[in-house]
Amino acid sequence: MIRKFIAYSIVFSIIFGSLGIAVFADAESDAQAELDKIKGQQSALQTELDKGKAVENSLNKEIKALESNIASLDLEIKELNTSITLTEERISEALVQLEQVEQEIAEQQKGLGDRLAAMYMNGNVGFIDVLLGSNSISDLMTNLDRMQLVYEQDKQMLEELQVQQKVIQAEREYLEGLQSDLQLAKETEAEKKQQLDTDKSIVAEKKAAVAQDNDALEEQLDLLNAEANALVAEILKLQGNGDFIGGDFTWPVPGVSRVTSEFGNRLHPIFKKYKLHTGIDIGCPNNTTIVASNAGTVIKAGWNNSYGYMLMIDHGGGIVTLYAHNTSLLVNTGDVVYKGQAVAKSGSTGNVTGPHLHFEVRVNGEYVDPRGYITYGK
Repeated sequence: MIRKFIAYSIVFSIIFGSLGIAVFADAESDAQAELDKIKGQQSALQTELDKGKAVENSLNKEIKALESNIASLDLEIKELNTSITLTEERISEALVQLEQVEQEIAEQQKGLGDRLAAMYMNGNVGFIDVLLGSNSISDLMTNLDRMQLVYEQDKQMLEELQVQQKVIQAEREYLEGLQSDLQLAKETEAEKKQQLDTDKSIVAEKKAAVAQDNDALEEQLDLLNAEANALVAEILKLQGNGDFIGGDFTWPVPGVSRVTSEFGNRLHPIFKKYKLHTGIDIGCPNNTTIVASNAGTVIKAGWNNSYGYMLMIDHGGGIVTLYAHNTSLLVNTGDVVYKGQAVAKSGSTGNVTGPHLHFEVRVNGEYVDPRGYITYGK
């Protein structure tokens, strides 16, 4: 009896032990499969993330290329506008000249017509009148010479009229050519403006995408600071040696006092790193009027990859103010400006993600806190 019990116990242990191992093995297998599945999903997500980061980081290059194209298009449009203005002036001049020539021809034709009509009406009587009206042979010869002179003058006048008719025809052809050129220039300008608007729209979309990528934003900030440092030598080269013009500096964005970022080293709220901000950012919508903070001479006005449309004004005494990220510039290099003069329209060109004015003050090329010169908006 005892032997049977032991035998049954051994059999049961073997059977249930095997089942336990099998159950555990199955559970382990399921867990491993689930783990492998999760790892696969994680790998796929990481791959997509890496792709996304690569795309986002490449947006800066695309934006620079697009904004460089925008700058070129803007320049082409300005040149076209100049060409259109000159062509319109030439058309006006040609119209005046054509009118003068036609008036002269009309007067000459009238005079000739009157004489020919008189000769036709009088016929040979004109010669008899000359003969009978002469008191002597000498007088007759003189009168005949005068008649011959009149005929010669009329003949010459007819030849001159033929020449002037050719001049008028040439003027008309020239005018038609100018009008054709004008129409073509206007059509080209419209196409360029359409392309410009398209590129600006694409840039706005891409900048919105960049705003979601912290790494791209940090790269932009570093590039901007590098560009700021590179301007030191350029400013020293361009600025004059005169004394400071004098007077208080005025706020560069009239009616807008919101400063979104101050000058100096700061703990960046996103990057959690200390970054130098080389000026102050004044938040304002696109196309807000920007004015010269003080009188001076524009030493640079144009495109910069990081600053976008920017300009620098030399106020003498080594002091230069810089206005960046504008959508357009209203002055040119070499212009003398007065304090408060409109010099630009604000925008978001260059390495930025939204419209504002980046305002700097440089002394001998080095940036200083603009708050030492302007106090509005504090």
